[in-house]
Amino acid sequence: MHLVVDIGNTRAKYAVFDGKDIVFAGTILKRFSGCIMKKIPSEYILSAAILSNTSQPDPRLLNALGQLPVFIHLSHLTKLPIKNHYGTPESLGKDRLAAAAGAFARIPGQQTLIIDMGTCITMNFLTASGEFTGGNISPGIRMRLKAMHKFTAKLPLVDPLLHDEYFATTTVKALQNGAVKGTFREIDSFIEETRLKFGEINVFLTGGDANFFESYSKNKIFVAPNLVLEGLNEILKYNVE
Repeated sequence: MHLVVDIGNTRAKYAVFDGKDIVFAGTILKRFSGCIMKKIPSEYILSAAILSNTSQPDPRLLNALGQLPVFIHLSHLTKLPIKNHYGTPESLGKDRLAAAAGAFARIPGQQTLIIDMGTCITMNFLTASGEFTGGNISPGIRMRLKAMHKFTAKLPLVDPLLHDEYFATTTVKALQNGAVKGTFREIDSFIEETRLKFGEINVFLTGGDANFFESYSKNKIFVAPNLVLEGLNEILKYNVE
């Protein structure tokens, strides 16, 4: 069995894979990531692990993962089941690369747009032959709401909600509509423009706000909440095999 760990800006996600299937998974605050190995039930015998992180990982976690027969700390030098044509591979977010690997494993041989709605929104393109060509990054919904609150004197910090009103009648709703609907329309527009430029594409949606967008968009999309974890598992399998 394989252990996959993805440490983001605030949280760490982890999963135990048996082949392609997740048999155990959890989420923990990043500052407690050193305890992840203690969360894994003893009946799961781990033969390999992979770690992806955006900041310096807890030394306790690194030490524990290093005790396994195979441990891969994902970097731009790690061998991949897809081709990476990004101009600055050392600066490419590992979650972007992992999500692309996960999408390619699900639907190989087809052009794919992978959208991750997390702290930031990333929209990345993968060719039919599995070539990661690049993408775009923009602020996520909560980042937009926080920015409007932080950089103004009186605008409140509000939760992301979607309203039916086309023009909001309160400041709270105006902030929510602007951030949420603005984000959704940005993504929809990008999907449509990509189809016009490249032809038929599959669209994968992942990240914390993925389900939020699914009910709004008229585009056909595949919602895959664990796409990054799946991709990390594919990268691990590729290196083990």
